[in-house]
Amino acid sequence: MNGTRIAALIAILCLGGPAAAGVELVSIPSDDGKLQIPGYWFKAAANEPRPAIITLHGCNGALDGRGNLNRVWIRDAGYFNDERMHLLVLDSFTPRGERSICETHWSRRSIREEQRRDDVFAAMQWLARQSGVDKERIAVMGRSHGGSTVLSVLDRTDRTVQAQSIQPKAAIALYPGCGKFTRKWDYAISAPLLLMAGELDDWTPAYQCVNLHARLKRAHEDAPLELVVYPGSHHGFDSAAPVRIRSNVGGTRSGTATVGGNSEAREKAHVRLFEFLSVQLGTPLLLTHEERLGGWRYLVPPASSLTPDKP
Repeated sequence: MNGTRIAALIAILCLGGPAAAGVELVSIPSDDGKLQIPGYWFKAAANEPRPAIITLHGCNGALDGRGNLNRVWIRDAGYFNDERMHLLVLDSFTPRGERSICETHWSRRSIREEQRRDDVFAAMQWLARQSGVDKERIAVMGRSHGGSTVLSVLDRTDRTVQAQSIQPKAAIALYPGCGKFTRKWDYAISAPLLLMAGELDDWTPAYQCVNLHARLKRAHEDAPLELVVYPGSHHGFDSAAPVRIRSNVGGTRSGTATVGGNSEAREKAHVRLFEFLSVQLGTPLLLTHEERLGGWRYLVPPASSLTPDKP
């Protein structure tokens, strides 16, 4: 994304509500120093150190078809900033030359959850150096492949995870692929985790997360893990998109998957997400659910408006 486009995006986003402080495109060095991970930094307006949320995209990547930041992250930024929580959107695909891996079978994907996990820990180090961030209250949230990455971030049996000086305070995984972690016999989590899945998900099936939840609870009865399965809901139930059949999907036997939102599940997931973060991060919510959804928001024009005319 060139400087002109970034400037236009910043100007648009700065028109948001009273809690908004705009967005800054930042560059986060990877742990091995080989990559610069793009991050979209939505800093909340606050006078004291506040919690920060790292959010992780799914297999579609962080950008839309025009190469602009997907508007779902701009929507999320409004919600979190209204609660005086910072938001950092990580783009793990662009520096690795990928825009989407949804079409590729999981066994042939060039980007794995472990690589993205390392991006998260690099981002946590970056956050710890930012003024206004409470490094003891960093949470990680991911959807789909990003949700699977969250499960990798929390794997306390992994030596890379164990070696990290900064660990997440809490984590949220929405419709992740849980099968890989169910098959890992000693998998255990390092922080409180909220798992949310759709009952009818035929891309990352909910039963795998049900099995993971049951196994973790059997091994550690007091494991800080909560699972919510939303009835009648498909992959991407928290979106506003209509339900449809997506083709050319690399991770299912049929090559298709049902995706789309469920208004009731979306509302309930939104409420539960913020209640969970409030408890785990020790920060009372400033708004009611109705106020948060209906209040000031970042102004989001049509995607074409995010691309200024060429000089």
